[in-house]
Parts: sequence; structure tokens; C-alpha cells
Amino acid sequence: MADKQQRAKNLAELLNFIENAPANDEIIAMDCNDHCEQLAVLAEQVASGVDLNAILPELKEHMKYWGDCREEFIALVNVLKAEMCDDLPELPELEDE
Repeated sequence: MADKQQRAKNLAELLNFIENAPANDEIIAMDCNDHCEQLAVLAEQVASGVDLNAILPELKEHMKYWGDCREEFIALVNVLKAEMCDDLPELPELEDE
């Protein structure tokens, strides 16, 4: 019975996602490979304290539904914040081969 309830819940979540996920073509097209510079500029602004909702609310809405995109953006913002605070770990020296 629990399996059937879980399947029903999963199906309901999937249908909700399909029905409610934003379909803004400009945001969907702004992937990390093709629009790296634009995303980097947005991440720098967010790392500096600007609210993403004030800059590009469509991207914030998009990231509610697309976890991979959200995780990558948050990681970039966190690295930029650490860099701004001069709090990046030292990289080990690479030995010449």
C-alpha cells in the first residue's frame, strides 16, 4: 500500500512540476555553456548583496524548479563571496612532471 501511495505522490509532484515550471525561453536558453559571462555577472551582483529577484526575477523563479541550475549558481555565488572575503583555501603546489 505504501508503494502505491508513494507512486501517486511522485506522479502528483511530476504533474505539478510540468504544469507550473516556468517556460521562459530566454531563461532556458541561458545555460552555463552558452551564457557563462552573463551568469557570472549575475552571480557577482548577488555575491555583492544584490537580490536576484531585483535583477532577474525570471531566473530566480526558474531555479525554484531546476535544482541543478540552482546548485551551480549558488556554488558560483559562494565561491565569489569567499573570494571577496579573501577566504579561499590555498591550492596545493603542482609538481613539474
